[in-house]
Amino acid sequence: MKLGAAIQEYTDYKRSLGMDFRTDATRLRAFLRQTGDVALDSISAENVQAYLKGRGGPVTSFWFNKYHALDRFFRYAVGRRHLGHRPPLPTTQPKRPPTHVPYLYSAEEVHRLLSVADTYYQPTSPLEPHTMRTLILLLYGAGLRIGEALRLTLADLNLNDGLLMIRETKFFKSRLVPIGRDLTQMLQQYYDRQWAANAAFDSPFLCTRKHTALSYAQAHFVFQWLRTEVGIMRFDGGRFQPRLHDFRHTFAVRRLISWYREGKDVQRLLPHLSTYLGHVDIDSTAHYLTMTRELLQEANRCFEIYASGEVRHG
Repeated sequence: MKLGAAIQEYTDYKRSLGMDFRTDATRLRAFLRQTGDVALDSISAENVQAYLKGRGGPVTSFWFNKYHALDRFFRYAVGRRHLGHRPPLPTTQPKRPPTHVPYLYSAEEVHRLLSVADTYYQPTSPLEPHTMRTLILLLYGAGLRIGEALRLTLADLNLNDGLLMIRETKFFKSRLVPIGRDLTQMLQQYYDRQWAANAAFDSPFLCTRKHTALSYAQAHFVFQWLRTEVGIMRFDGGRFQPRLHDFRHTFAVRRLISWYREGKDVQRLLPHLSTYLGHVDIDSTAHYLTMTRELLQEANRCFEIYASGEVRHG
């Protein structure tokens, strides 16, 4: 069997099980493009190594993502007897890079990002200033993944009730996301300015100057310029400068801090946060809960209140 046909069969099989499978499918298609549509049993160790190495440079998590995508595919091919043996994946793996520590934006930094005057933006940029501000507010105020925000259409917004419909998420599920009154008003203002005159049901909510769908590359490019413009940088040795996705981490941590300060039962509410963020379990949510000094102080304060209550009760 040829590589291309095997990848298509494998992809169809995974999707028949209800899986999204976009990520692994993309990685396998990249392997196909690099290797060519050769017979499965002719794939060599050199083909695999060339794909894993990519453009060279330091090993990142992407190396391991590609490795495991190939490993799962080859296991499937052997199980279906398309291959008599697994192609030669590396027997040893490089050392994993340090875990990425997300950047947590302060409220003051968010204010600075939103306060950059329109005249500072490049007039040739496909992304208008008010669109960039709306994207930041959406990520910061609702904790969406960047892809979820960019895929929103006008049909996904129910601003009368303050609800967003998030479709085809990372785990191939849809969910309703309630949003606060202030964010709802900001989204309504953006809609009135951008779409009120020529809206279509399936139009992308966040769009370019030409009213086409906004891409991640466009949003990333403008945000990196904006972040540099207001002087938001990290000097703690982190592998990446602050990213759009870090707003989701910020949302999760700020929500926990708010619950602690309100005296809420955080352990009981964690499953609600997982559901809101679209996670399959609490372990997935824990990835976003970076232990900051502020969060630790609030947790300690709550424990002291609990402990002193126990003492008084005794």
